[in-house]
Formats: sequence, structure tokens, C-alpha cells
Amino acid sequence: MADEFTYDDLKSILTGRVGMEPDDVPDDPGTTFEAVGLDSLAMVEIQLEVEQRYGFEVTDEDAATIKTFADAVNYMQGKMAERG
Repeated sequence: MADEFTYDDLKSILTGRVGMEPDDVPDDPGTTFEAVGLDSLAMVEIQLEVEQRYGFEVTDEDAATIKTFADAVNYMQGKMAERG
């Protein structure tokens, strides 16, 4: 399993699992998921992909606090650091 999570990993999930076009994924980590039109179903898809790819669950409570791309990357980095 991967031992780090980067902005490129998030982009991979957004394009591969959620179906966004690569050119539609902004390079600005401050971008909100809402700003690019991602709804709660897309967030569930992201949660499922994280569980499959990285082996841990993103709870609904935690997911509700993730608003920006940077939030997602920071959250994942923290979870991976906890896992060791």
C-alpha cells in the first residue's frame, strides 16, 4: 500500500473513479468540491476508492469536514501517518 497521499493521488481518484476530465480538475488545492460540481454521491465514490486503494475508512463524519482539495489531501496524509 502507498505510504503517502499527494494532490496527484486525489486527481487520480477524481478522474478515475468520479469521472472528471483531467482538464476539469483545477490545480488550486483551495478549490472546493462544490465549486467543481461534486455532490454527495461523488463524495461517497471518493470514500469507497480510498477504502479500496489505501485500506482505511473515511467516516461520513470525517467526510463532512472535508470541503477543499487541500482538506482531502491533509486528511489522507494524517490518516496515513496514524497508520504508520
